[in-house]
Amino acid sequence: MARSLLVLFFALPALAKKQQTQNSEFGAMTCEEFIQDVATSDEDSIAVIFLWLDSYLSGVSGDTRLNGDNLEGFSTKPMNGCAKKPKSKVLDVAKAVGIK
Repeated sequence: MARSLLVLFFALPALAKKQQTQNSEFGAMTCEEFIQDVATSDEDSIAVIFLWLDSYLSGVSGDTRLNGDNLEGFSTKPMNGCAKKPKSKVLDVAKAVGIK
């Protein structure tokens, strides 16, 4: 619950600015599409994307801890993993590199 509130807290500035954050179907998205989406997004949208991805992985793994020191490093793991496997599904790669 607290983690959801934190994600919402950080996402609100981007949403309040009415950014052009598009609806994304991460379950069907390939790594190639994910990399393109991140490359063409503004900083606030990128933050929303990675906060969503981190929250999703937390739900999958049951990890309820927020490691603030690792948030910046977290984004490089799925990006590097996707660069190596561009045809793979982004959530499959994110699970492989983001869940210990």
